Amino acid sequence: MTGQWIRTMLSNIYCLIPSQVVLDGQKQTHTYLFDLGIPSLCIGSQCFFFFFLKELHQCTFPFTCSWEQNLDCKYYPNKTVALVASDILHLLISYVDHLQKFPPDTPKKIVEILIATITYLLPSTESSSYELDKRLVVSLLLCLLDWVMALPPKTLLQPVQTRSPPEKEQPTKTLLSCIYKVLHGCVYGAQSFSSPKYFPLQLSDLSSSDYDPFLPLESLREPEPLHSPDSERSSKLQPVTEVRSRIQQGLVSIAARTVITHLVNHLGHYPMSGGPATLSSQVCENQDNPFCGSPDLGPELFNSPNLQFLVLNGSTLLSVLQIRAESGVPGGGMTAGLSSAPACVRVIIRDVAGKHSWDSAVLYGPPLCSPNSPARTLLTQMQSPPEEEGKVGDEEREDPGGGGNLLAPPLAKRVCREAVPAWNSLEDGDDALDEMLQYLGYSSPECLQRAGMPLNIPAPPPGCVSEKQENDVINAILKQSAAEREFVLHELNMRATQQTEPEAETPQSAFYYCRLLINILGLNSWEKRSNFHLLRKNEKLLRELKNLDSRQCRETHKIAVFYVAEGQEDKHSILTNTAGSQAYEDFVSGLGWEVDLKTHCGFMGGLQRNHSTGQTTPYYATSTTEVIYHVSTRMPPDQDQNLTKKVQI
Repeated sequence: MTGQWIRTMLSNIYCLIPSQVVLDGQKQTHTYLFDLGIPSLCIGSQCFFFFFLKELHQCTFPFTCSWEQNLDCKYYPNKTVALVASDILHLLISYVDHLQKFPPDTPKKIVEILIATITYLLPSTESSSYELDKRLVVSLLLCLLDWVMALPPKTLLQPVQTRSPPEKEQPTKTLLSCIYKVLHGCVYGAQSFSSPKYFPLQLSDLSSSDYDPFLPLESLREPEPLHSPDSERSSKLQPVTEVRSRIQQGLVSIAARTVITHLVNHLGHYPMSGGPATLSSQVCENQDNPFCGSPDLGPELFNSPNLQFLVLNGSTLLSVLQIRAESGVPGGGMTAGLSSAPACVRVIIRDVAGKHSWDSAVLYGPPLCSPNSPARTLLTQMQSPPEEEGKVGDEEREDPGGGGNLLAPPLAKRVCREAVPAWNSLEDGDDALDEMLQYLGYSSPECLQRAGMPLNIPAPPPGCVSEKQENDVINAILKQSAAEREFVLHELNMRATQQTEPEAETPQSAFYYCRLLINILGLNSWEKRSNFHLLRKNEKLLRELKNLDSRQCRETHKIAVFYVAEGQEDKHSILTNTAGSQAYEDFVSGLGWEVDLKTHCGFMGGLQRNHSTGQTTPYYATSTTEVIYHVSTRMPPDQDQNLTKKVQI
């Protein structure tokens, strides 16, 4: 199939004319009986879409033009048809691997068209009072989100070709940067596009031989809105219209913020080790809380002295909880065996992206070693000086010239020290400063003033000081040091009393480590105090917590699946089926993957964990959608004429 055939097919949907197309080298005539009405146009687009998917899945034809590029929502004057086109592009995400087998840049082109379309529609959508206009942009934003999540990072980092030459100061535009720029414009308004720094893409940049962004299509009259000021039906509903317009005013901004948060949290990280069913945390404030024994959130939670609720920037709810540290866990648990505090801090975050939880602990240092442990033995061997080093040092301390009592400046040792000189590793007469300089010169050669010249070689004497004067000063210093040593050893009043190491003090406050973490994060600073507030613990807060936890951060669907055997016509016989044909089982297995309802942590859709509605069921999930299937043949038969199946299905 060629690109001209695809373009002709799309034209027939609007123009109602027979078309002659070239298929496998032969001309064929197809006639389409669609009216110019909006429902017929939507149905025609969907029918062609499913025909295209069938051909694409079977790989029965090569093509050079991606038909989905011509479903640009900008060219549909009717918003209803544009929403259908957006849904069609949304469904095409499941076939992104097939699309990359033909023109490899087809998925990238689709994302570019979505970016340019949103950029074009945003200014008029912000000034429009019609809800359908905003719903269209929101649909495109959600479609863009799923396309970005489906593409590999290599594709997202590819440069975007524009007709206007890039400015010298501006970096090369990548597909990912254009995505964040259009989302930035949806959050802060289309006026941000006036700056070249924040302008993503325009439709003229996408023009090519296969894709005409200014393809003229049949104009359809937009139906008169119910609440239009010019409508005769809106006389009594005008106050409702004003309320709805205020509600819908920030719809695009909220959707863009949600998309940005989702991309930041999950792009390149979904699914993680918890599996595709786990997108947000299921940990609550009552879990691992020694002051709360209830399995559910209740009023007694507010009596916990180790828990506080805070709000950050007016958009993020923080629950800060101090819990006991893990002990007896292989590897040391969260602290990995390191020396730590007896308590940990758990932070539960609720925002527009869902609920997330983090555990943190104070790490003081490596674990304490016993005297006979291998780690302590290795540490002692590293700190003790080698024998050869001590022998060489003694030889070097002798007067090489036999100068008698004449004191000369010490020479640098030829053997390099590889360990930090400790007080218990130095011998009598060793100069601690000389040893440390020797170690620094060996371990950090970048500290040497001159290459190859050790740091422990004394500097040359000043020109105004003779060698005799220098030796006199050295002898005076040595005599003073000897006198001080003799005085300290024989005068008892100079000895300091023995000091004992203080014992560790356990914090009295049950919220101490939480407050310490908040201070370390800088949330208690003067700059953040205006955006960081403590919430009151009351019934209203508890009700809102339960409401937030009951919300799904993904779109959820539950779908019933029946098996109707040959000759079955009544409801009872259909619901009593406990198995189906092989074709039916193959169909069910292709709906998703099997999950155990007892341990499933995702969307349940009303199914029970006690196996009263079955043990397993097909389940499918992406980072934005969850689907669970109620399969009648997987549910156990009932004694009450399949009442449970009727309720669930």
